[in-house]
Amino acid sequence: MQFKNPEIFYFLFLLLIPILIHLFHLQKFKKVAFTNVKFLKEIELETRKSSKLKKLLILLSRLLTMACLIFAFAQPYINNNEKNAIFQRIIYLDNSLSMQAKDKGSGDQLQINKNLLIDGLPENDLNYTLITNEKIQENLNYTSLKKALLDVNFHPIKKEINQVLLETSVLENKSPETSYDVLLISDFQDINGSINYEELNQRSNYHLVTSPISKLENISIDSVWIVENKNQEIKLRTLIRSHEMDFSDLSISLFLEDKLYGKTTLNLKSNEFKEVDFSFPSSKDIGGRISLTDHRLNFDNDLFFNIPEKVKTKVLVIGAQSDYLKRIYLEDDFELSIIAPDQIQQSVLLNQNLIVLNELTKISNSLIQSLKSFVKENGNLVIIPALNSDISSYNDLLAALQSGEIIRSTTHKKEVTRINYDHPFFNSVFEKEIFNFQYPIAQPIFETKLNRAAPLLFFEDQKGFVFEIPYFDNKIYWIASPLSNKENNFTDSPLIVPLFLNFSLQKTTDQSIYLSIGNKNNIIIQSDNFTDEPLKLVKGDLEFIPLQTKRNTQINISTEEFPLEPGIYGISDKTVNLKKLAYNYNREESNLTLNDMKALENKRENVHFFSSTSEAIKDVNDSHNNQNLWQLFVILALVFLILEILLQKFLKT
Repeated sequence: MQFKNPEIFYFLFLLLIPILIHLFHLQKFKKVAFTNVKFLKEIELETRKSSKLKKLLILLSRLLTMACLIFAFAQPYINNNEKNAIFQRIIYLDNSLSMQAKDKGSGDQLQINKNLLIDGLPENDLNYTLITNEKIQENLNYTSLKKALLDVNFHPIKKEINQVLLETSVLENKSPETSYDVLLISDFQDINGSINYEELNQRSNYHLVTSPISKLENISIDSVWIVENKNQEIKLRTLIRSHEMDFSDLSISLFLEDKLYGKTTLNLKSNEFKEVDFSFPSSKDIGGRISLTDHRLNFDNDLFFNIPEKVKTKVLVIGAQSDYLKRIYLEDDFELSIIAPDQIQQSVLLNQNLIVLNELTKISNSLIQSLKSFVKENGNLVIIPALNSDISSYNDLLAALQSGEIIRSTTHKKEVTRINYDHPFFNSVFEKEIFNFQYPIAQPIFETKLNRAAPLLFFEDQKGFVFEIPYFDNKIYWIASPLSNKENNFTDSPLIVPLFLNFSLQKTTDQSIYLSIGNKNNIIIQSDNFTDEPLKLVKGDLEFIPLQTKRNTQINISTEEFPLEPGIYGISDKTVNLKKLAYNYNREESNLTLNDMKALENKRENVHFFSSTSEAIKDVNDSHNNQNLWQLFVILALVFLILEILLQKFLKT
């Protein structure tokens, strides 16, 4: 037995008081003459013995009462911990955007859990580690932990639960002699994955607190995109989604440059989504947002967008004139140039987004070096062989691009019968797989052995017809047959349009009307007047320098972890604004569907599930807290006090 307040034992000297009272209040018997003295002496003897016994018992009960009270104030306890055992507590507090959810008029889940942790954790010298979605803070005492918890705010980049378990495992392996209590507080959404029990440490106790939200209701703005952008008018479409609730007369507003431009209402049933259209006059580089009001989750009530000034994609065709290319790359969207091989200028090549080698008989060494530099730094390259191609020069080009070689040319006639729908190249091109299209014919066929190549279209013998080959940040596209040959009718196929349009898509998202925070976003900025200063992303008082690389007249910008706040940012070169970018929170957390944690119960003895943080904290504290005995001594003091009362009332003298 140990004592929290052993200095209280100085008050044991108070036990002398009842002893002194007992000694100074002894009754003195007075002798009285009476008849039959012998009989009276026997009565006197019995009375004295009975009175002495009663007073001793009362004295003893008083001493025990006072002693028990003194012991109670000394707070005795039994140490439940092993001798010299070291304990640490690792706390993961999910501060993702979905923790904004409220239940029955209460505050958001993040704030509630912060308060429960501050109020419930012991203020002793335990060593704490706090893990949130953006950082890990180790070796915290209660005071520093409290400060860290007060500083925790919502973070837009979520963390999968198995990543958290991996981080706790790394911390646990730093000190094998230490025992850990791991407290995981999260809503455990489906998108964060299910628990991998292989990541759990047998020496640790895991306490998982699931969200107490009873209704997973939410209304969100899912996405927005341009439907039409012509005739001086832009038609914008947004997708509104309902999660587990019905809603009537929901107001949807369009703001352009922070001014209300349009508003409409709609009704939604549970788990239904509807599209809403807005039209407005087109202008240069216009920014805005779609907005609704929903108090359940706030982060998905606004969606910012920026419609940049329309920039035509520059396409350069090196080779013969081709009518089908002119029909595909129209003047409204493309700046098409067709030149002969002997008219090439280096400055012209580097200013293009796409180059098409259109059936050149031979490729010169100087052109090979220029094309190598172009694909490495600027854009995509399409290679279409000629009927009488110089295979040696083509192989020199493929070798310079580290892409393989042509093996031979055959006169076989083959049908193009299959599309590689699984390839990202065809995303958003086909609504469903097509099986009954008219198969185009290609002849002759150049058989190749390519490196890192992914087939996009297949011949009937399952060999590739069109290939995509990655090269640095761009793509090389190889077509295994000349397209102007009379025996070849591929240019009349409906496949020709989406194929060549996707060839011209740039590697960057610089034409997107908004970007998602937490995703890897690549943006290209074109200018002939860059300064030596790095470009900055600026929004009001917020500004930071993103990762960027400069090549000739363009700068490639990459963002992922920043910015953390949604809105419209300007890309600034000193004081000159070059471009606007709209950033939004990722919409994955809008669906509050949670993992079924009950299905995971009883899987491991050291894993415990709780529906509230306070219950989990109590269980953690009780598992290592000392066994307090002061209540027992208070009860004993009351027992001895009652015993004294009973002795005085019922014991006859």
